Amino acid sequence: MPAVERNSPELCASKDSVEKYICTEGMATSNWNPTLLLNKLYEISYEPRKESKLNRFTNMEGHLEVPVDGESIYAELQKNWVQKYFRTRDGRLQWFAVGRMRRHLLKSDYPAVAVPSKKIPPGANVFDKWRKAMNSHAASSYLDAFVNPVYPPLPHLAEVIIHKNVAEIIIIYVNNKVAIIELGSCSMRAGVLTMEPSLPQSFFPTIVLIKDDGTFIVGGDALLPENRRKGELIRPLRATDVSLERYVFHRSALKACLQKCVDDLKIDPTNYRVLLSIPQNISAALIADLLKIVLEEMCFQGAAISRQPSLVLYAYDVATGVVVDIGDCVNIVPVIDGYVVDSAIVSLPCGATQIISALQTKLMESNCGNYTFQSSVEMLISRYVMEQVYLFLTFLGFISDLLLKQFSRHNYVIGFMLKACFVAIDYEEEVKKCANNSCDVDAVVSIEEFEPTNEMMSSFKINSARFAATEGLFKPKRWGLDTKALHQLVFEAVQSSPIDSRKTLFRNIYLAGGVSLLPGLAERLEIEVASLVAPIIHTQVHLSPWRYNAAYLGAQVIASSTQFDQTCITLESLSDFLNHLQNSFF
Repeated sequence: MPAVERNSPELCASKDSVEKYICTEGMATSNWNPTLLLNKLYEISYEPRKESKLNRFTNMEGHLEVPVDGESIYAELQKNWVQKYFRTRDGRLQWFAVGRMRRHLLKSDYPAVAVPSKKIPPGANVFDKWRKAMNSHAASSYLDAFVNPVYPPLPHLAEVIIHKNVAEIIIIYVNNKVAIIELGSCSMRAGVLTMEPSLPQSFFPTIVLIKDDGTFIVGGDALLPENRRKGELIRPLRATDVSLERYVFHRSALKACLQKCVDDLKIDPTNYRVLLSIPQNISAALIADLLKIVLEEMCFQGAAISRQPSLVLYAYDVATGVVVDIGDCVNIVPVIDGYVVDSAIVSLPCGATQIISALQTKLMESNCGNYTFQSSVEMLISRYVMEQVYLFLTFLGFISDLLLKQFSRHNYVIGFMLKACFVAIDYEEEVKKCANNSCDVDAVVSIEEFEPTNEMMSSFKINSARFAATEGLFKPKRWGLDTKALHQLVFEAVQSSPIDSRKTLFRNIYLAGGVSLLPGLAERLEIEVASLVAPIIHTQVHLSPWRYNAAYLGAQVIASSTQFDQTCITLESLSDFLNHLQNSFF
């Protein structure tokens, strides 16, 4: 009998708040082993992503006057001023002098002493135009500095620090053995603290099979055909529906996931401290349960907890900005000088799930009934279709895998590689393109490399769903949600922050999470937010090539800091911390 998937009653005290569903796996995939596909989806690669985002520069050129007496003690307006011809290009401020061009890289601030030339009458608002242009170039991603992981990862070694003074010699043994575990509703990451920041050593789906005898199988092994028939599949950690904005979890199954992290890392918890990276909306009660699991039951030396959006900025190596973390949920968190603006946090349990659901509807129309895309195994296929690059056919349209191979041998297929799903910069324009020539937007995604069974379709065609499925981020009603759009939520989060930091926040928006990998998202968000603010305010969305693992990289930075010891909770201090947790906002 195929596995039954549902949410366990242990997830929440109130059963009514947990959505229940029973899905019978389709016959086509009932005997399929998805291991190869799982290895692809949960691959850990040190190859940086190649970004396609173009910088949205505002170019200006014209005469400006600047002071030439740089070391003069006189006030700025009493110095000697000279007129020069300036222009902004590709993140640089350029000027012409003595028949040659000089270039200076723009820093974070524009030159405060350059003014429009008095000899040439300036146009309206010329100062604001120059300021906007210089801000756009100063915020260029050319100047972005990200935390870059280093391969191979080398574990931190214990240190011995010797302090000498007149009376005595003090020897301090510092234990740098720290395990980092990142909890998510879709996946979990784990690794040990390394000498330089590194990517996780363990990465697997957050799914657990509860067998008939009460034992657990965690991660990819739970989806093996010989296992998934022997019990029920659950997601041990998940967000509830949109109206509740919180997480619930299955305690025993989540402990099994934590134990898998320890087993994968091959560590002894009694010799390690652990840093738990948790989603934004984990409640204090669930935090208390997590601490009891890792300290009382798994016997870690100590534990620290940090929320994932707060860790993202550490991966971007900045202290101020708006974190837009989009995975299974959307979390928008403004941070100023390292401090989270609690009153401005926006969280919604929607994101990747809705995109995949919208994509599944279109896929079901063209797969001849072979898939329902409701079981866990079939949902992996739809996720792969969303993420995978495809062959863009310029004139042949959709053809079978066999014909595709035959034509490719004779160079009859002309195309190039793009992402299957993307966010439309101009949605209406994409719709017109699709109506005029549907072949221009057709995509063919093959799963032949994952050894599908004879009953399974080995390729999928998607057309307008490539961009229509993601449009709900900016038009939530397309997903049937009565919520505000992503750019509106970002705008409100910034407006809820202190007024003197809002300009800085608007030009420091940082993306993270799996959905942030969609091409076009950064450009569209940048344009939509800019449409809500005054023209003189520059908006900038930043992309790290490592943003898929941004929270984990941020956790590596935190765990290696000198303050980490002070944040650790031990078994002896657990009771006091839990009492404090009940009376505070964490």
